Amino acid sequence: MVFNPKRNGWEMPGGKVEEGESDLEAARREFREEVGHDMIEISSREESPDVTVFAACLGPRVDGGEMTWRRFQDLPESLSFPMVEYLPLIAWARGEKHASDR
Repeated sequence: MVFNPKRNGWEMPGGKVEEGESDLEAARREFREEVGHDMIEISSREESPDVTVFAACLGPRVDGGEMTWRRFQDLPESLSFPMVEYLPLIAWARGEKHASDR
């Protein structure tokens, strides 16, 4: 999770795919730009034709980083989006079943 000063709230890093870029290349670029670290992909899944979600480990630090990184359990309740929207993705990333997947 990262703090987005533009939205004044916490959210998962993400963004749009640029022309000529694969989903994975876009995820790596956005993660590097927003978090200031490379990402090491673990898994991915297509949520819809326009949305791919990646689970990743934090890679080496690189220059930059527009936002502040924090662990999920350390976040305040005031996220940019309701926490309930993140729970299925977190369960999936951990390899767990979430109630909404049953």
